[in-house]
Amino acid sequence: MPAWAWLAVFGLCIAATLPVIRTSSVTESGTELRALEAERERLNSEIRSLAAHVGQLGSLARIKHQAEERLNMVPARPTVVLEIEQSPPARTLPARLLPPNEQVITGGGDATSANGRSVWNAFFDVLIFD
Repeated sequence: MPAWAWLAVFGLCIAATLPVIRTSSVTESGTELRALEAERERLNSEIRSLAAHVGQLGSLARIKHQAEERLNMVPARPTVVLEIEQSPPARTLPARLLPPNEQVITGGGDATSANGRSVWNAFFDVLIFD
């Protein structure tokens, strides 16, 4: 048999096996796709189950039960609110908290204002007398 005939037979064999290889590859991809879809559905089911479990753990009834049983907590007693119709007394400060009237600071490095009072005394006047 001549060489060209062998070459033709070899070419026909290759041409005949290409569709089989292609079909095999598509079948394998389809099988893998179905397995991945099943895995995705399983994971979605697990997510829904975990979301329901989280909702159950966060329920107020369960939290109250856990607080009472495990932590020995009790519900708060009602709050009593008293309204007083009388205004508060005027504020009076002890003399030691009031700034000196005419004290002029010289030396010592303290800053003094134009009327001779220290800046710190003026600052405390603002804090004490609103």
